[in-house]
Amino acid sequence: MRDKDIKILWGRSGNRCAICKLELTADGSMETLGEMAHIVGQSQNGPRGNHDLTDRDSYDNLILLCPTHHVEIDKNFTAWPVEGLRAIKADHEAWVSEQLGIGGIKVSPIDNTSFLAERETSWIEYGRGEVGMVLSLTPLRVSGDALNPLDKSVTDILEQTRIPNGYSSGEQVNRYRTRPTEFGIANKDLQEPHNSSGHSIQIFRTGHSEYFIELGDRVNQVTGFSKELGIDLKGASRVLRYTDLAEIADLGLNWLALAWRTILPFNYMTFCGAIVNTASTTLYSRENHRRQGLHGFTVNSPILKYTEVLSKSFDKDTLLLEFLRRIVNSYGLMLYKIFDEKDEYTRPEKMR
Repeated sequence: MRDKDIKILWGRSGNRCAICKLELTADGSMETLGEMAHIVGQSQNGPRGNHDLTDRDSYDNLILLCPTHHVEIDKNFTAWPVEGLRAIKADHEAWVSEQLGIGGIKVSPIDNTSFLAERETSWIEYGRGEVGMVLSLTPLRVSGDALNPLDKSVTDILEQTRIPNGYSSGEQVNRYRTRPTEFGIANKDLQEPHNSSGHSIQIFRTGHSEYFIELGDRVNQVTGFSKELGIDLKGASRVLRYTDLAEIADLGLNWLALAWRTILPFNYMTFCGAIVNTASTTLYSRENHRRQGLHGFTVNSPILKYTEVLSKSFDKDTLLLEFLRRIVNSYGLMLYKIFDEKDEYTRPEKMR
């Protein structure tokens, strides 16, 4: 789901169930946790799914409900047809507008924009001029303490994080680097000099969780390799290796999915995947039989970013493909799947 659609839905719904008018939250107790239901089912096989609508995650196809009524409309979907739900949504939003006009209700905005902007600044600083990848989950509304960062369940999850070592299984972080911070708890190893590799994995009291990996020495290695081959880098000064990005994203998403399932008390969160300090970089895909590398075009943007609002039941492999595909496309290449028949990372290609 797109961030803009989510904000419009919650705002126009007045943070209330469109059927029973119960006040809802994006966090808090399960009884009042707002659920963004699909009017036309998200899939053809879902409730009310047999429809020709294409964009099923848009604001127009979403209705905000309490948990009870979400179950009701999907369990008894013949009693809650598409046109009926659309009418209920329209009537509810008209009621919200009227109540706001006379001061009958107040609406707490669902907006984590400023918080994420602050984190983006921190990610760039972590990179210290070097390329870094970050993957994060953020509550739709960042306020108050959602968890105790020093609880054993939280530290256990943090110390199960795996960081890249050249293999898809990675290696577990050193638990002796875990410490409390002003935000919550972190496991950090941002090494010196600046062009080495390091990591910063954090869980905030608010529930925000992030996985940052600095790629310094990996970028230096593949850049030197490309220059030794005399490859025309088309103005790029640094080269990223696709398999490094795939490994980091794979490990990071595995950890975020685990954290969400076990300790993060939210039905919906904003996913942000980004690569920072990407100005004047290109992407190395693979070497051909003539020892010539397939490289993408040069990127001049300082950050490449992909965001999406997810439900707790999100599919990790689908998200991994969408994120990596967005990054690869930025370099003018195409990615069609994550793994090949040997269960190795599929390499990006030129457009067919």
